[in-house]
Amino acid sequence: MSRPFAKYPAKPAFGVFKEPQIASDYIINKKTKYTFCNPNICYPNKNIGSQNNYLSLKHANRLENYQCVNSINKTQLYINLITKLDLSNVPVIEDLSGNTYPVIIDPNITPFLKYNIDPTGDLFGNTPCGINNFENYLVYNPPYTTSSPRDINNL
Repeated sequence: MSRPFAKYPAKPAFGVFKEPQIASDYIINKKTKYTFCNPNICYPNKNIGSQNNYLSLKHANRLENYQCVNSINKTQLYINLITKLDLSNVPVIEDLSGNTYPVIIDPNITPFLKYNIDPTGDLFGNTPCGINNFENYLVYNPPYTTSSPRDINNL
């Protein structure tokens, strides 16, 4: 029997900060760690005889040396809770006369006829491959701290 009104969880869309591994990922990571005694792709190893072994060696090297790199998935929606965009020195909008900073936006004009958004392609790229270039400008946003919680409205 199907469930036409089943609830759809938000977890696949929003994700979590430290996603748990499923059993198969845990087993594969453990196997690749212990297949190579000292994983290093710079020195030749007798165990590499196929592309599969080479890819396993690269994966073991990543697990050994770069455990914390890219541990946060920047494509999930929760990333905006801990980061902010640092767009200093990035031309975001320019008018058709070529002025980049400051641009006064007139809300009565059709935007795409008067302004270019991301004129250099730094944020969204000029090709389909660069559509997520804005992720390069995400920086950690530390949480707000205050000495007195009563002063929260007096920023």
